[in-house]
Amino acid sequence: MVACRIHIQVHSAPKLEGAISPNMKVKVASKSENQRKLRAIIEVKSEMGLTEYLRSIDWEQEAYPAYEDFTILLLFILYFPTVRFFLDKFVFERLGRRLIFGKGHQKLDLQSEEQRKKIRKFKESAWKFTYFLSAELLVLSVTYDEPWFTNTKYFWVGPGDQVWPDQKMKLRLKGVYMYAAGFYTYSIFALIFWETRRTDFGVSMGHHVATVILILLSHIFRFARVGSIVLALHDASDVFLEVGKMSKYSGAERTASFSFILFVLSWIILRLIYYPFWILRSTSYEVILALDKNKHSIEGPIYYYVFNTLLYCLLVFHIFWWVLIYRMLVKQIQARGQLSDDVRSDSEGEDDHED
Repeated sequence: MVACRIHIQVHSAPKLEGAISPNMKVKVASKSENQRKLRAIIEVKSEMGLTEYLRSIDWEQEAYPAYEDFTILLLFILYFPTVRFFLDKFVFERLGRRLIFGKGHQKLDLQSEEQRKKIRKFKESAWKFTYFLSAELLVLSVTYDEPWFTNTKYFWVGPGDQVWPDQKMKLRLKGVYMYAAGFYTYSIFALIFWETRRTDFGVSMGHHVATVILILLSHIFRFARVGSIVLALHDASDVFLEVGKMSKYSGAERTASFSFILFVLSWIILRLIYYPFWILRSTSYEVILALDKNKHSIEGPIYYYVFNTLLYCLLVFHIFWWVLIYRMLVKQIQARGQLSDDVRSDSEGEDDHED
């Protein structure tokens, strides 16, 4: 077995000199002028509408990851439960009643626990479908024209002479990252206080926690190129999963079965084949080959090992859930295409949370 070591160059920060530069007054004046220009820009932006402001942003702008990027994360953590509350109340509730109970749904008073549970589960799947579809489209729109979308070598090198970890991020990629981090942070609390408690609760909680840590660490340690592709792989499978659930709850058995087949195929291809044999291979081995060892003289970055450990933990979750999915697939074949109530966890606990 060949032992591989990673070498990373660390540049020390420039030291501040004790003597005052003769150009200090000029620099202070220049700084004041820049501050005045910044205030003028802020005033102009405040007078613009939201649409105009978003259009004025240069999403192609590149910069190194900074802790200030996480300020928008707090907004997304509040954004998701707010949006879900209004969608649950004004869209998903009515849509679920219509699809599950038919045209007379408005006059229907849901008295039985079974009816209320079915509506709750439909709204939960509708919300997850809304997020996963939006996230998948967002990630694809940001990454499809990047060289590392089709060649994992460019996770670590380019554009130009940039070499990991000395790589910048485009503003649009930062936005995608904060969007995903906000959702999974919110999902930790939703799993406890909002959603139906299922038998895979512990695994789901571990998945959400590991995902949040992965997103935050990969942003800080400049693994965002890898992270964006990992997000795309995961969200694609979950879109089919939630369509299958909604179809099952509303009685559309053929759509549910077809969605489940697409879900199984996407899970195998994306999470059990492409993820370990392309993504994990690149993060574990290809990164070592891509780096110029002559330019990276300091050994053993701890975040290389931490990041890969978490990525392999995700693979363990994939395998665990595949066991459940396989059991569901066998049941579907035995039932001649009829799908049971949940395509990932095959039973629920007694403790169901109300919406």
